[in-house]
Amino acid sequence: MAISVSKAGGRTLRTILVIEDHLATLETICLILKREGYNALCAQNAQQAQGHFFGSEVDLVIVDHGLPGITGADLAKALKKVKEVQIMMLSGNSDLLEKPESVDVLLPKPIPVPILLEEIKNLIERSPA
Repeated sequence: MAISVSKAGGRTLRTILVIEDHLATLETICLILKREGYNALCAQNAQQAQGHFFGSEVDLVIVDHGLPGITGADLAKALKKVKEVQIMMLSGNSDLLEKPESVDVLLPKPIPVPILLEEIKNLIERSPA
């Protein structure tokens, strides 16, 4: 099993799994997270996401609502059956007004980076260390 928590300058890195099928968006979010000192695991689909999720100690999941073959809400529900983890869902779908029960935070896309980072910080603080 891969261990994804490491020390950087004496502090523990928190691991965030990002699941987004749009490659440019995925790469951008992961780059931002790495610059902010997080260990970012990047997946373009549910199969890749499950590999990362089961192979690492994930502190937070950021999932896109519209994934190929499964909704972000359904994937979040499946992941939470395995481990209680904080889940943030991003959606470019303006028809999705209510937060699905399986996610902790629902945010619209595009989202300004400062707001994304603030919401990540809030969720990380609520999650077990």
